[in-house]
Formats: sequence, C-alpha cells, structure tokens
Amino acid sequence: MKYIIKSFFVSLLLAVSINASALTDPQEMEFTGAVNVGDMKTVKMYVETMNVDLEHGYFAWTPFLMAAAKRQLDVLKYLKEKGANINYTHPVTRFNALHHAAFNRDKAMVKYLIDIGIEQNNLKGDVTLIRALSEDGKEDMAKYLTSLGVKDEGCKEKRCF
Repeated sequence: MKYIIKSFFVSLLLAVSINASALTDPQEMEFTGAVNVGDMKTVKMYVETMNVDLEHGYFAWTPFLMAAAKRQLDVLKYLKEKGANINYTHPVTRFNALHHAAFNRDKAMVKYLIDIGIEQNNLKGDVTLIRALSEDGKEDMAKYLTSLGVKDEGCKEKRCF
C-alpha cells in the first residue's frame, strides 16, 4: 500500500510538471510565429523563461526545421546553441533543414548547416538532394552543394520521382 501511494504521488508530480511546461494554444502560435519571422526577442523569451521543448513538433515541424524553411538563420543558430536536434527529418516530406535551405537557395544557411555537421540524407526514393535540385531547375545550388562536398549518390534511375 505504501508503494501504491508513493507511485500515485510520483505520477501526480510528473503530470503536473509536464503540464506546467506545456504551452497554451495562443502561446504556441506566438512562439511558432516568432520562429517563422525571426523575432529573436520572443523566441529567446520562450526558450529561456518558458522552457520550450525544442524537440516538440508543431504538426511534425520542430522549431529548428521551421527556422530553416523560413530562412531564419539567426533563429536557427540560436536554437542549435540551445540544443536543438539539427538532424530532425520531417516524417512526411523527408526534408531536414539542409533540404529546406538548399531549395530556398540560401547559401549562407547551407554552408552553416554543412559546417555544423548536419546529416546529408537522401529524399524519398533514395533521391539525392543534388539530383532533386537539378530536376527542379536549381543547378546553381546543386553545384554549390557539390563544391561543399555533398555527394550525388542514391537513385540511379533516369527519373526517380
């Protein structure tokens, strides 16, 4: 009986502490909006005082991935410094931050991500980022990635997607 009561209180404390750090819907909107527009003051406030979980996905988008997709390099760097998983890959699109930066033709972000060691994984169907960019008419970015050492290995078919 003693262990049951102790287990109950431990469970209760865990539930309260988890819910205490969860954001309300308006707070989530404010935080993700700040990430998307590069509002560093608001991003820092949520990360430093509200203890936002940097691995929490908002419709499977982590703050780090959002920052990459919206070309917010300063936010991206800050989130990395705070421990964000730089290799997170969206479960549906199979894009990571490097894919978004490359398709956005953001050379500064691409260079930063490669310099910090982001995984250079392929897209769906084992299509390489280089091939996908070339097929999308972004040969300039494909050449830039190649100059940075990104390999064009993967799908061997003439047209993979």
